[in-house]
Amino acid sequence: MVTDLDSALDALLHFSGRRSRGHSSVDTLRALLDHLGNPERRYRIVHVAGTSGKTSTAYLIRGLLEAAGHRTGLTVSPHIVGVNERVQVGGLPVEEDRFVAYVNDFLPRAESLERELTYFELGVGLALWVFAQENVEYAIVEVGIGGLRDATNALQDPDKLCVVAPVGLDHTDILGDSVDTIAVQKAGIIGPRNTVVVIDQDEVVLEVVREHAREVGGSVVVATHPEGARYQERNLALAKAAVGVLGSRYGFDVPEIDGAAHTPPGRYEWFRHDDRVLILDGAHNPQKMAGLVETLEADGLTHVAVLATLLQSPESKLAATLSVLAPLVSHLIVPEYELGAGDKVKRSFPADVVVDQARLLGLEAEAVRTPAEGLELLLARPERHLVVTGSLYLVSLARPLVVERWGSSLGGLC
Repeated sequence: MVTDLDSALDALLHFSGRRSRGHSSVDTLRALLDHLGNPERRYRIVHVAGTSGKTSTAYLIRGLLEAAGHRTGLTVSPHIVGVNERVQVGGLPVEEDRFVAYVNDFLPRAESLERELTYFELGVGLALWVFAQENVEYAIVEVGIGGLRDATNALQDPDKLCVVAPVGLDHTDILGDSVDTIAVQKAGIIGPRNTVVVIDQDEVVLEVVREHAREVGGSVVVATHPEGARYQERNLALAKAAVGVLGSRYGFDVPEIDGAAHTPPGRYEWFRHDDRVLILDGAHNPQKMAGLVETLEADGLTHVAVLATLLQSPESKLAATLSVLAPLVSHLIVPEYELGAGDKVKRSFPADVVVDQARLLGLEAEAVRTPAEGLELLLARPERHLVVTGSLYLVSLARPLVVERWGSSLGGLC
């Protein structure tokens, strides 16, 4: 019996064993939704893909729709504060007691399917089922990885609105080693007669999106942004364009909102203590890191002490990501972490590997055993500006410690 958020997370994580060879996430989630009575047909779907900015864009779309008077559901991953972040209704994670009750009701339904379900498939299925119980009008659904083969691509309806954020190199071992190949995976969320709103970006990506839309009889809207716009401003431009399509389709105006008020936890999230600032940002690939560095520089933060590591991945990604961050770093502290157990573990690079790579870039760097130890050293540094980055999992481990020491965050753009 699930009794709190921790036991809910444990129950979802350990519902199924290791994923079998040949497992199809799309087919499995489609079977689960059919088994549940197709809850996804009771509201409109906004499906968000991309390499960078998709979570922030999803939050902004949610914020715009709520401001326009519409009840929304939002499902994103990974969670930073609690597992109920994966099931948000009306602008907030479902409250713990209600979330627990939903999980206890949902898990026997999922079990009766008698089919292997991964943690991600189960979480998305739970969210889509809860949205129907909560009578949302719109569900904003963030892709897990890629798009074409992602479980969320079980959501196929001519009225689905697709949104594609910036596309770059990430998860190359799964999605391919070139931007155009990865773009094919992202564009794969576009189904028959769907409209897709894509942020203006590399023409290679735009052409892949246009070609796929043509093949399925869809239409494309390119969301433009001012020259020199920060990545948060680009995310807001994409969100406004997406909600603009919905407004034109269903007869409502796009409201104005404060983008900073809709910043997800751990995405350029500011904390302040006296005259010092600490920023949490889960940038975990070169494209995301470039956006972080660009924004730090624009905000005048050019000499920062950093706590950072990356989830284990090809070492070329580690080198590329660190090289983008390096010009701003006065001192680097590298922890290690391990989350989960067995074959469902998330593990960082060994700290010594990251330190060695950092020193090759000319950085002053030191290794520590844990994120908690690393944060203590970071807070003891003399620099006024501090950053935790490189991994959303690292951010999720550091954030409660920061809140305990420095209080609640100031949100996003400051």
